[in-house]
Parts: sequence; C-alpha cells; structure tokens
Amino acid sequence: MKKILHTEKYFTAIGYLLGAVLGYVYFIQFPCTTGCALRSTPYATILLGLLLGGTVFQFIFEIINPKNKKDVKNNH
Repeated sequence: MKKILHTEKYFTAIGYLLGAVLGYVYFIQFPCTTGCALRSTPYATILLGLLLGGTVFQFIFEIINPKNKKDVKNNH
C-alpha cells in the first residue's frame, strides 16, 4: 500500500476523489437560494472540488517527492 501512494497518478486520483466528495458535501451543507452560479447545481461544486482536489494533491506530492533532489538541495 505504501508503494501505491508514492506513485503520482494514484496520489492525484485520491485528490480528485476527495475533492469531488468534498465538493458535493459543500453543495449539501451550503445550499444557494438566491440563484448563485457556482452553487446552483451539484455538478458545478463537484467539478470545482474535483479540480481543486487534484491540483492540491499534485502540489503536495511534488513537495513530498521532488523529482530531482539535487536541484532542491542546491536551491536552499
């Protein structure tokens, strides 16, 4: 299981899944009654959560596992 989480595509897929679930939870918890464009349908919040979750998890993965450790050490 530990090796699976160290691969970029699985780590990012977890971010997409978690982001989509949290986007739906956001839609349920904070409904829009005045015609908001973002929160009017669950599809918009799920899509936004999906994109944000994948991006954030991709960024976290790059921080945890830099591709070239020599470049990281030389920059500090």
